[in-house]
Amino acid sequence: MTITELAGALRVRPSTLRFWEDEGLVRPERVTSLRARQYGPRAVAAARIVAALRGAGYGVPVVREVMGALERLDGPGSAPYLLRRRLEDIAARTVALLRAGADLAAVIESSR
Repeated sequence: MTITELAGALRVRPSTLRFWEDEGLVRPERVTSLRARQYGPRAVAAARIVAALRGAGYGVPVVREVMGALERLDGPGSAPYLLRRRLEDIAARTVALLRAGADLAAVIESSR
């Protein structure tokens, strides 16, 4: 696939794919004389994973860890661990925000 085709399939901009490449998340092949990006099956699969993770709110550092885990010898076994860790971080922040909201509501209520 070309960068335009893949961007269309993923519903992202070509600049997003170039950013993911710069961040080491997706590695296209450069096969044309103009060194244009071409995405083979492996790169397309990686781009789909990156798009899904980014769409779910995962930041680039976490996505990089997951993609690295999928490429290394430890394989996909460590990817769920990284995703669970991210979920735990989100849960902890959610609890902190709820507590802060409750504290703020109490302050507002006491000032009436």
